Amino acid sequence: MSLAAKYTKEELKKLPKEIFMQEATFLDMVTDYGQIFSAAYLIRESTKHEDQVKALQVQKKMVEGFLESHFQFVVSDNNKFIEEGTSGLCQTYRDVFQIMIESAKQKKFEILVVDAVSRLARNVGELFTCIDTLKEYGVGVLVMKGNYWTFNMGYNDILRLAVEAGLAQAESMQTSVRVRDHMKTIGETGQLFGGDLFGYRLHKAVERVNNTLDIEPTEAFTVRTIFEKYASDDPEEMLSTTGLVQYLIRNEFKTFVGDLNWTAGKVRRILCNEKYMGYQMYGKSKVVDVVRKKKVLTKIEPVRETTYDENGNVLQKCNLVKGNWEPIVSEELWWKAYYRRKSRSDDLFNNKAKVRNGIRISSDAYARKLFCSCGYTMSPQYTHVAKDGKSSQIRYRCRQQINQSVLRTSGLLKEEDRHCRTSAFMEGKVWLTSKYVFQHIFRSGKDAVLKSVALIEESRQQEFVSTYSENEADLIARKDKLEARLKQYIVMKADGEITSVEFKEATVSARKEVEEIENSLSNLALQKARVQSKILDLDLIKQKLDSYIDFSRERISEELIEMFVERIIYRGNDEFLWVINLSGDATGSGLKYRISGYDEQYAKYLQDDRNFNIVAQFLIPEGECKKYYKEVLKRGIKNRFWKTITVKIAIC
Repeated sequence: MSLAAKYTKEELKKLPKEIFMQEATFLDMVTDYGQIFSAAYLIRESTKHEDQVKALQVQKKMVEGFLESHFQFVVSDNNKFIEEGTSGLCQTYRDVFQIMIESAKQKKFEILVVDAVSRLARNVGELFTCIDTLKEYGVGVLVMKGNYWTFNMGYNDILRLAVEAGLAQAESMQTSVRVRDHMKTIGETGQLFGGDLFGYRLHKAVERVNNTLDIEPTEAFTVRTIFEKYASDDPEEMLSTTGLVQYLIRNEFKTFVGDLNWTAGKVRRILCNEKYMGYQMYGKSKVVDVVRKKKVLTKIEPVRETTYDENGNVLQKCNLVKGNWEPIVSEELWWKAYYRRKSRSDDLFNNKAKVRNGIRISSDAYARKLFCSCGYTMSPQYTHVAKDGKSSQIRYRCRQQINQSVLRTSGLLKEEDRHCRTSAFMEGKVWLTSKYVFQHIFRSGKDAVLKSVALIEESRQQEFVSTYSENEADLIARKDKLEARLKQYIVMKADGEITSVEFKEATVSARKEVEEIENSLSNLALQKARVQSKILDLDLIKQKLDSYIDFSRERISEELIEMFVERIIYRGNDEFLWVINLSGDATGSGLKYRISGYDEQYAKYLQDDRNFNIVAQFLIPEGECKKYYKEVLKRGIKNRFWKTITVKIAIC
């Protein structure tokens, strides 16, 4: 029933706005009864393509024309919300939309006008969430197409609205499929997709389908150098990715951004890119969630030519298409580098070295557990090659020092930028300490250690619950603070206190931190479950170790190191801290502590005994060290490399 049938004109003019909006129909809202409403409008297009920009202008003209023809609606400049190149499927990634919601919360307008349901959302669930949220803030939505007024909708209106939103969502999903198929067609026909590439600059044509790449001479020379050095047949010229990093830095080859910050990953990405030989490969990624725009890498390999079986069926289809740009390297050189890289990768998976989660792990069991007190892992380096050509001696060195060695020798690393000065040590020292550690635990100090473990296990449950609760509360508090900060940014943007650029920079950083906290909370919950379910069978552990350990050998077996050693922390000056995991599930634990970049706080943590459950401490005399090296290992060594070794044992 219309308001005109229930009230006189004078009554309508004096009717409280809350009642007017609750009882009004769409027709009532667009009829001038003397009421004045503060209004806003929202227009949106999914892409910034030229055609969509024109459509956005048409949409704006329609909405503004509608508002100008109805004098009861007053729109300020701050209440004009325009979304360019924004999908309506997920509100999370709609910054302008979030600002509009915040403005509604602050009572800056009473009516929101959109030309169609899809401008609010292309997701059924989020559409009704949006309507309910705005209604909670006292804001109604006028939808021009369909004549909807969200404050007063009947059963049929809600049903029609749900159908339209569902169709809009289905259309977006269908559009995604069409775009995917179109991109596949583009790829199959050799049309370029993508932007600037190291060695090239994008050359935009009048028609986008004819875009191409222009060679950047200096960068192209770097690319050719990488391929030639990597695929060289000359052993003296051939370089690995790590060797290439050192070569590029030493000879001052600049990266894309103009610095010398080369990494093995950057080199590999160049070696993997088929565009450098003038080809394009499609299907490298696929969308797994259209609503949230989530992509995953397909990890497909390039197929040089289509192969068939004896019946003529396709076994492997070529997925490379010739492009319209000049190649930097020849096809022969590119494929030579590809097969060399692939053969080395295959070696990693043939137990010559291990790969976990994309990270190459040393085949050396001790290297997988060794950490420098600065927080970096320690890597084995061959220091002596015997006459038979086989490497006969290894030393362990901090990875940070290895990474910085080229910069330091090139004079590009300042002395104050060096963080770690821990000296390297010969492999024999960690072998010797391993024998002493296991012998102490399971012979001379067995009873004391097992008693300590039992006490630790007894109190761990209670201690962890307390620690877990504190950490969880801290993380939740940080998350709440960040979410409050995000809301404040939206308020500041709505009030005009910060620009769009400042808003974007601030929100991107805050959202990333929120995501990291959520991951930490998940890991913490998983850790709690593991600790609470872990019950050590000390008798069984003792029996297994007694049967496995052979102290007559020159060193403890790598299987035991893998199973029972959580970490080995080298603190310099011949001091070792062995962290033992008696549950026998320490396999691959090195990955859990791998850090990226120097972490001063973590370094302090590793250097402080109070952070570990130390159950034993002893010294290995200098004489015993020399005896082990000469009589057991049958090796000679200079006296200056040997002194008393300090060993500490901690239980985790």
